Amino acid sequence: MGYEIHISRAEKYYDSEEDAIALEEWLSYTERNPALRASGWLGLEEDRQPTFEYTCADGSLVSLTWFEGGINVKGHFDSDPYREFGALAEDLRANLQGDGGKRYTADGVLPPTR
Repeated sequence: MGYEIHISRAEKYYDSEEDAIALEEWLSYTERNPALRASGWLGLEEDRQPTFEYTCADGSLVSLTWFEGGINVKGHFDSDPYREFGALAEDLRANLQGDGGKRYTADGVLPPTR
């Protein structure tokens, strides 16, 4: 899969600031999760944040970054997003959503809301 997915507590990921995952909460979580490895920095010196790398089941690497109260997952991987990131979203009491609005759980794809 080659599109971005998002971990957010908001109903729509682009509204992440409304029910934010605090940066401090995210950084604390990354310290406790051995599957996430610091891989660099994003932003300017005064506002920079660490980026994290995750190795998917198919061996591909994806990047996870915190942005405005949500976590963006970028990269190319062949497995289902919910199998890779559903548990991570649940750990953060958040939703997992694709760019197109599709929502996932650790068990699979949620039916569309009307």
